[in-house]
Amino acid sequence: MPRNLKKLLLDDAGGTAVYVAFFTFILVGAGALSIDFGRMTVLRTQMQNRADAGAQAGAVYLDGRPGARNRAIAVARDVATKSTLLAMDSTTLSVQTVNFYSSVVPLTTASGDDDSKFIEVVLEPRNIALMFEPVLNKSSTRVETLNARAVATANPFICHAPPLMVCDPGETNGADDLTLPANVGRQIALKPAPASGFWAAGNYGLLALPDGSKGANDLYHALAAVQPQDCYSLDVTTATGVKMNKIKDGINARFELPAGTPDPAPNVINYPQDPELAGAVTGVLGSGDWDQAGYWAAKHGGTLPAALADGTRYQTYLYELGETFARNGRLTVYPVDGPVPPGYTLITPPGAAIPVDAGQADDPDHDGMPAGSVAANGPARRLVQVAVLQCQSEGVKGSHTYPTNGRYVEMFVTQAVPSAPEGTIYGELVTTLHPDNDPDFHANVTLVE
Repeated sequence: MPRNLKKLLLDDAGGTAVYVAFFTFILVGAGALSIDFGRMTVLRTQMQNRADAGAQAGAVYLDGRPGARNRAIAVARDVATKSTLLAMDSTTLSVQTVNFYSSVVPLTTASGDDDSKFIEVVLEPRNIALMFEPVLNKSSTRVETLNARAVATANPFICHAPPLMVCDPGETNGADDLTLPANVGRQIALKPAPASGFWAAGNYGLLALPDGSKGANDLYHALAAVQPQDCYSLDVTTATGVKMNKIKDGINARFELPAGTPDPAPNVINYPQDPELAGAVTGVLGSGDWDQAGYWAAKHGGTLPAALADGTRYQTYLYELGETFARNGRLTVYPVDGPVPPGYTLITPPGAAIPVDAGQADDPDHDGMPAGSVAANGPARRLVQVAVLQCQSEGVKGSHTYPTNGRYVEMFVTQAVPSAPEGTIYGELVTTLHPDNDPDFHANVTLVE
């Protein structure tokens, strides 16, 4: 073999470069693929975050009220305008469909607002072009399609509420549904008289406390408290028995009764009943026609202020206290913390004008001025938050646990509870409670899928 050829064959100079080139190609390829994978991961995360946000925001509005699904859809679509620079077909991550279910195991499509417990948000698919993988494979451009969906539900709970419930009269007559704005201002017996027959035997509109306590003294303290400390979850337990005197005293603490009881409301006057409830109490809603003009003439003289025309007892109460509020017919916003909502009129009374009858002090039928210091929550002292139960469909009877489905209403206590044998608590419907209008009402939203 020629010497030069042998030398050439035995020369290993440059061998390392071959290995370097080989492994460089592998590393560059791996790096390129990792960039593609990273871009896909970022886009998938952006899409999933958008779906999660929409589902969680929409779930807050699944309260069973009419229009609940429309409100949930609007919020789910608009809650977060999310954009991306990674998708090749659109920079906006938009919602494709919103679906509602009454159950997820098994998956059951909801039939309406009342049984929509779960919301599913499905995003429009987005395409992403892979930058390096087609080059490495010597192929044409490759496109991956990504999808995202989320399912959420809300578990509402309410804090600082008294142990009161009411059977929904809407079960018998849909027009009497307590969540309908048209029923604001109507009066109902929150705790009926023993002979009313509206609820099952033994049930008189009372709940056990969240810790299970349901003795007369326990309920008395919770009803009398300016701010009950416990929180109710979705399910509540009914308390049986009339417990008349203790319940009467608990509610009447708002009216400074018995005389000298601390923490009354700033106006303890009794307001007239709806004529439908002035006789035997059956639990049916009154009409809301409570002779407002006659009350004003008797307590203030003269004619009813135009700003109060066809107003509720609660609006009259605020006006007598000199409190500014906004009204749209019988709908009330108080306090007014921002711009007046569309359709509402701001009402600013000329000043406080609580009915006073010095000759009949400590008698809420005549004198509205409390003798002692009023409760720390001021005008809200005469408001109570009440669970609305579907007594017929749930078979409410005795002391058992039943779902509220997050249905709570706020009511204005229209008068002091009369003595036995009646002992009825009368309330006027003010509003339906939900997380938007009550800081003590919460929607504990959970992602299910």
